[in-house]
Amino acid sequence: EGGLLVVVGDVSRRGLKAAMLVSVVVGILRATPPTSASAVLRALNAGLVGRTGGGFVTAASVLLAPDGSATIANAGHCPVYRDAVEVVMEPSLPLGVIADADFAEVTSPPGRFVLVSDGVLEAENAARELFGFDRTREISTQPAAAIAEAARAWGQNDDITVVTLRRPGDLSRDR
Repeated sequence: EGGLLVVVGDVSRRGLKAAMLVSVVVGILRATPPTSASAVLRALNAGLVGRTGGGFVTAASVLLAPDGSATIANAGHCPVYRDAVEVVMEPSLPLGVIADADFAEVTSPPGRFVLVSDGVLEAENAARELFGFDRTREISTQPAAAIAEAARAWGQNDDITVVTLRRPGDLSRDR
């Protein structure tokens, strides 16, 4: 109905097993109608329970409405930021852990939404200091490429994903 669904996730393992799990996630996403942010996470969870080989998947799901407002659900993933403020969510388990997991939704007014993977938060410099939540929040007003580059330069030790969402045509938020 003119909206956009974005799901950012991270698999707990590496290598071939992780790649195979990602292919399962992609297949489930392609077969799931984007009715709501939490419905997508419930479908992913149902498809992953018993198929993770002892691992799990974290994910954040954002359904961006045509007016720029968003419905957000989170399955053990990093926080979502709206205009440099962490969107407060109920804690939840990652995907694939238990069959009856529930994923609460939060509705947010229009803004600039930033989703990151733990590779941003867990970037570690030579002094073993993490990039962390505070730095991530502080630079969440920057373009996605700048956030990713800042984490990489800090000391990348995992994959880094950054996605920025805003209502199309709202260029004023890309300061």
